[in-house]
Amino acid sequence: MSSTFFMQEAIKEALKADPNKVYPNPLVGCVIVKDNKIIARGYHREFGTSHAEVNAIESLDVPVSSADLYVTLEPCAHFGKNPPCVNAIIESKMFKKVIIASYDPNEKAMGGIELLKSAGIEVEVGDCAKESKEINQRFYTFFQEKRPYVIIKFARTQDGFIARLDGSSKWITEEDARADVHLTRSGCDAILVGRNTIEIDNPSLDSHGIGRDPQIVILSSDLKLNLFKVSKKQPLIFGKKLNKKSPENNIKIILDNLFQENVQSLLVEGGQKTITSFIKSGYFDEIHEYVSPKKFESGIPFYGGDDFSEIRSSLKLVSEISFKNDIKKVYKK
Repeated sequence: MSSTFFMQEAIKEALKADPNKVYPNPLVGCVIVKDNKIIARGYHREFGTSHAEVNAIESLDVPVSSADLYVTLEPCAHFGKNPPCVNAIIESKMFKKVIIASYDPNEKAMGGIELLKSAGIEVEVGDCAKESKEINQRFYTFFQEKRPYVIIKFARTQDGFIARLDGSSKWITEEDARADVHLTRSGCDAILVGRNTIEIDNPSLDSHGIGRDPQIVILSSDLKLNLFKVSKKQPLIFGKKLNKKSPENNIKIILDNLFQENVQSLLVEGGQKTITSFIKSGYFDEIHEYVSPKKFESGIPFYGGDDFSEIRSSLKLVSEISFKNDIKKVYKK
């Protein structure tokens, strides 16, 4: 078997975990190989519990020697909820070689590779690096770009409108499509809307019991918060720090602040102004477009800039899901 085969098996192990249970840690998988055969497997199951390497080592019935360890992320070298994984690898005295898919972008956790080499263990890095990063896109975006991973979501009619001319938008999509949005919310750290969305729709902005509720972020300088449902949910409000003349530049200010709040992922569900500002700023990673067969004939389009077709053509359509009446399209940069 090739090195790539064994690393792909480690990636499969990583994907066994529920990302919401692992958060804020990344998905990590590990396999131990002896005489070209996998003799142990492990993955990080839940935040605060043992990491993938330790689970794989502890699954062995008896100790081995001169084995190879494949892991999807650089073994951590810091004390967090658990001791450093690299210590467990070194102290086991089982491994002649450790193959790592990708470096850890978290400065607090990195350093494991140097420690392994210092212990006389051969180290290889880079096999299946792209695949390893793809399963932890939010984690890598947060630590490498110093901002949350941003998902823009909107629901539109067949003729392209997200609301009627008076701003009302309930309900463009049906219940099954809206339940999918609630599931997405449960997997995001924060959800962002503008003042108009709060004033017109008075939304709850929660996961409707599907999972954890995201932190609510509101763009407003003069919202009378106590009049709305979200007032009881301690929302973060941005207003005074923002420049009304440069909404795209404000996005960077917002994301910088959310990074300091340890927000790894942000769902943007605002109206036209908010969506347009994020798209024009370039600070987004995915667009979730829900398309309804309904028609308004006239109304407010989701994008307030020039023709969106050129921007859409630069994105990659990665999935298309059909509900009873509606369609969801997911685009990535």
